[in-house]
Amino acid sequence: MRSLIALVLAVVALAAVPAVASASSFKAPHGKILWGGQGGYSAGDIRDFTHQSGLHPALYNYFISWNGSASALHWLSFRFADAKAEKTAVMLSLSPEEIRLTPRDIASGDGDEFLIALNQLIFESAVVTYLRPLSEMNNGNNPYSPYDLSGRPRGPAYTTRQFIRAWRRIALIMRGGPLAVINRRLHRLHMLRVRTSLDMLPRAPVSLMWVPLSFGNPEIPKNHPRYFWPGCRYVDWVGTTWYSMYKASAAMNRMYSYPLWRCRPFAFAEWGIWGRDDPAFIRQFFQFLRFHRRVLMAVYYQSALLKPEFRISTHPMARAALRNALRWRRMTSVAPIL
Repeated sequence: MRSLIALVLAVVALAAVPAVASASSFKAPHGKILWGGQGGYSAGDIRDFTHQSGLHPALYNYFISWNGSASALHWLSFRFADAKAEKTAVMLSLSPEEIRLTPRDIASGDGDEFLIALNQLIFESAVVTYLRPLSEMNNGNNPYSPYDLSGRPRGPAYTTRQFIRAWRRIALIMRGGPLAVINRRLHRLHMLRVRTSLDMLPRAPVSLMWVPLSFGNPEIPKNHPRYFWPGCRYVDWVGTTWYSMYKASAAMNRMYSYPLWRCRPFAFAEWGIWGRDDPAFIRQFFQFLRFHRRVLMAVYYQSALLKPEFRISTHPMARAALRNALRWRRMTSVAPIL
């Protein structure tokens, strides 16, 4: 009962904070670049990433499903505890694939129960969390993408308009605040109110990351990221993914420089070696960072289950190049604090 009263009082106190405080990029100070990692789901995996890369991660990514069951949330609470013990922030790459929610379903409120539970879990965990929902939304491999790999539309439940509506709903719920205010904003966006008995959602330390492919898969004009852009007020970070298998810097330059999203800091939410050992790509990547000062986050990808083609330890020459590059003073291992 005491813990419940404490939580209610904290929520009330945070609700009094101006709305602008609910949307934050949680950038590192002094223009430093947050160093991040992924691969595995234990505290030991975070420590191994530090050992392999040579630098402790300021944030660590977990791929999670849109699952609001008690067991799933209990499991996720341990991931927050691990991150807190290892002094890292958390990135959550969130996909509705497992329960087959469409963007229209999410925009209609069918995923609200999970979002409310996640908002409360992040608040209670008190760990800065970078939320990456519906990532690579212009990748036909993802079932929530509007086009399949042949370029055929998946139907009216998957359109770019429905994606934008879903994204905005996610942003409004995850940032929290009085339900009356959230519902008023949803009404203005022609969306249904949040169906809950709560009067208020905590202002959890959440930063929203919008991460498309730099052009699209398939590479057709209607799959360009601009068609998925929900607007600056609903996004805290803009980012993309980049791998050694696709080296061209031109696509990254275009994505980085596109006028619509120059309002936000830029992140490589996934990057790394894919396939053969390639130290030249490591050097190319860090050269890009040096000349693109809005890049303020770089999260190395080893795959969720540490597949050999992505693991740092299976690419010794790239590993050596990475450890050398991470001596750069702009890279930081210090997690943002509340």
